[in-house]
Amino acid sequence: MSTNQDAPAGDAGRDLRFGLHEALDGELPHETVERMRRHTADCPECAEEWEQLQLLKELVRRSCADRAPSGLRDRIVLQCRSVTVTRTGADGTSVTVTRTTTRRSGPAR
Repeated sequence: MSTNQDAPAGDAGRDLRFGLHEALDGELPHETVERMRRHTADCPECAEEWEQLQLLKELVRRSCADRAPSGLRDRIVLQCRSVTVTRTGADGTSVTVTRTTTRRSGPAR
């Protein structure tokens, strides 16, 4: 988005692309989003950028709706709980140790 002369105080001259993601995610004040929408009505370049980002966000939402294969969560958790350390001695020999923490008792997920 281009520079907006009607930006709130302190944002004068700010490139509104920095707030585009936040606007589309509902993280900006309603008045700011409306000002951005009014700007896109008069600026084809910004309108195209706004629309492309909306389409991209929708594509990501649809793509992320599928459930992961069974067992994937367990493999990820195991990987996150594993630490591998390799030490090389002065004589050039290496020792690799992998340590995996286990989950403490608690409710099953």
